Amino acid sequence: MMQSKRMHPLMIASSILSSIKDLFFLILIFFVINIASTSTWVVIGRYILIAIFILLIITAIVEWFRTSYEVKEKSIVIRQGAFVIKQRYLPFDRVQNVKTNTPFYFRFFNATSLVLETGSGGDDASFTFPALYLTEAKKLESIIDRYRKNDLKIEQGGVKEDQAITETSQTENELRNNKLEQKHPERKIHFTPTRKDVLKASILSASYIVLVPILLSIFQQIDSVYDISTYLEEGYQFLSNSWMVLAIAITLLILASIAFGVIQTFLKYGKYEIASDEERIYISQGVLSEKHFSIRKKNVQAIEMRQSILKRLLGLTSVKLISAGEMELSGDPVNSLYPFLPTKRALSLVEELLPGFEITTEMKRMPTSSLVARMLHVPWIWIIATGVILYFFPQWWWTSIILLILTIVVRYLDYRFAKFTINGSFIQLQTGGWEITTLVTQRNKAIEFSIEENIIQRRLGVITIKTSNRGKPVYVKTLADIPAPMAKEAYYWYKQ
Repeated sequence: MMQSKRMHPLMIASSILSSIKDLFFLILIFFVINIASTSTWVVIGRYILIAIFILLIITAIVEWFRTSYEVKEKSIVIRQGAFVIKQRYLPFDRVQNVKTNTPFYFRFFNATSLVLETGSGGDDASFTFPALYLTEAKKLESIIDRYRKNDLKIEQGGVKEDQAITETSQTENELRNNKLEQKHPERKIHFTPTRKDVLKASILSASYIVLVPILLSIFQQIDSVYDISTYLEEGYQFLSNSWMVLAIAITLLILASIAFGVIQTFLKYGKYEIASDEERIYISQGVLSEKHFSIRKKNVQAIEMRQSILKRLLGLTSVKLISAGEMELSGDPVNSLYPFLPTKRALSLVEELLPGFEITTEMKRMPTSSLVARMLHVPWIWIIATGVILYFFPQWWWTSIILLILTIVVRYLDYRFAKFTINGSFIQLQTGGWEITTLVTQRNKAIEFSIEENIIQRRLGVITIKTSNRGKPVYVKTLADIPAPMAKEAYYWYKQ
């Protein structure tokens, strides 16, 4: 059992940086754009912003000083808050997923942030440790993992419940852990990208396109303070006077964009790794800022596979693990497998990570009645857009025809790639035209199954089905206009 401990002091810096990010536009307005202004509203705004910033710094320091956590026999107790202390209690058996995020500046101080996800909603959906010593984070994750292994051993009848977790001596704990390690072998690494994979990812992710908007944004911010438009116009005239110089400049810009894309992709996927053991799947990524995600295999509710047009042409697929307690970490979802896997490798990787999941490539296509039903749906978007065009921009009437053609094409593609199959206790639903999405879930993992039909569908003998899986938010998959016999088959399959 651990004593009550505080977070790493970097929690203060992290809180201050988050406040600066929230106040960025106000800082830009009062201290950059209007840096030379002496207007009353600007001066007052600066003083108010400075006062707010000082208050935020004081709050961050007080909150760090008054925030602590304590590891008990079967739970963690977290006390947090600056002026109002809130105590939260988390039993180990409620922890679903574990995520860590280590920004590059955390690494210099051997610190990381830790998120423990539960299957609950609201404020109890996750427990966040904004900054922990790296050793403490690993120790905390190890304690939770050890508890789960003991709990699993109880379920398997290996030991009695009252012997699962007791306050024993350090020697006895070490012996127990050694036995558990023998029972649960080391993690097996299933995938790490090669240099070729990273290069392919940098091209397919189109991250190199981001360089131009970034340069334009920097130019606008600088130009709002210092007038550099004149110099840029002179530079443009110099380049346009010679086609050779212009060609060289364009080539250098393209090379710089490609280099930017490769570097950005390498920083994200250069140290990417997918591993697993008997109980959990581990995904890690990032070179400067590291992120780690672990999920219990039995908590995976469904598998989602996606293919854009370009990925379809190149035979690539991205795979996402749908799980209870699912959430993003720092705006970046890490519960997806490497997004540029060859389709065959993606399927085999799912089989390696989740032996219980069965994915079949043989799926039933929709009949012609499904296409007719799709075409007969009222095209509300086209009707509204046409009304707006004819009223405000009558000279652009021809765009309505293009929009109608696109609507028809999209509906045909949705029909062309819509598929469905039941494979034992598993169901697979495939939808989409420009981007194909396939859901694979098990009967006991679907929390809800529903069927719907309107007048047109009833006349044509087709039905819309929906499945729901636990997630945050709840993951809902809809397959429209499938034959009534198929829908009834799926309905009775779910009722079994």
